[in-house]
Amino acid sequence: MLHDAVKYLVGKDYFDTTGVPILQGRGFRSEDEADSSSAVIVSQELVRKYWQGEDPLGRQIEVSNGGIFPAKIMPGSMDYRPAVSKNVPQLFEIVGVARDVPNDLLMNKRHPAIYFPLRPVDFATPSLQGVTLMVRAAPGANALEAVRHELSTLDAKIIPFNARSMNQQIAEFMSPLRSAAWTYGLIGTFGLVLAAIGLAGMTAYSVAQRTREIGIRMALGARRGNVLRLMMEEGALLIATGTAIGLVFAWAGSRMLSAMNASVGQVTATSASDPTVLFGAPILLASLALLACYLPARRSTQVDPVVALRQE
Repeated sequence: MLHDAVKYLVGKDYFDTTGVPILQGRGFRSEDEADSSSAVIVSQELVRKYWQGEDPLGRQIEVSNGGIFPAKIMPGSMDYRPAVSKNVPQLFEIVGVARDVPNDLLMNKRHPAIYFPLRPVDFATPSLQGVTLMVRAAPGANALEAVRHELSTLDAKIIPFNARSMNQQIAEFMSPLRSAAWTYGLIGTFGLVLAAIGLAGMTAYSVAQRTREIGIRMALGARRGNVLRLMMEEGALLIATGTAIGLVFAWAGSRMLSAMNASVGQVTATSASDPTVLFGAPILLASLALLACYLPARRSTQVDPVVALRQE
């Protein structure tokens, strides 16, 4: 009995159209679309989970519709039909193994999947979400209009909807992720500005507390450059310490997330070898922090020794 698998109903040319390779066995043929056919194709993850490297071709599996989870991302793949909702086990024969296809927002999160051929009985009782039709076309061809014409020729009652190119589909799917990226970017920028303001305020407070010291140093012959360097050295030490601690925590956090999710591991591995991320981000943060220190530290060079000592 097969449990915990994602169910797909696909046409015989689905794998060629989508570019999903068949690793073992064969894809669906015209004879597999007959109502009496028992051929199915399974994913690598399903083979790993149930047969652990054994050859699955020709094996028979008992499948109950109640034990198969509908796909969550692919449009038109939800199987709500009452005709297939009964928990009646059926025997199917594995004729091929397809490469795993991630079906959610995590790139490498794979689920066991089983592909059933799209048969005439499936057209008679279609899913409430309809049927997803994917077509490859030559560059420059008006594929959408050609599809509408062919469908109207087959059956005038068939009404295609939500027609769009694959680029449009990908853009719509990725739009929430882009919005999230912009949101996190704005939050990071706001946090950076707050940190710079806090560092500038701390430096200004240090200058105000050391006005007498600065006045004495300047009265004894210290130049403005010496005073500025003194104040900047303290700020630079804090910046270097904070940068080192931040890099250590960032490395530890990325390792922890990589252990939890392989997708994060791929991203962090790529980022770790990217000079822009590896050197650009710390340099940008350190430069902004030094600027935040410089502005109030520069005020220390304008202290009049006579006025400072008289106030004390």
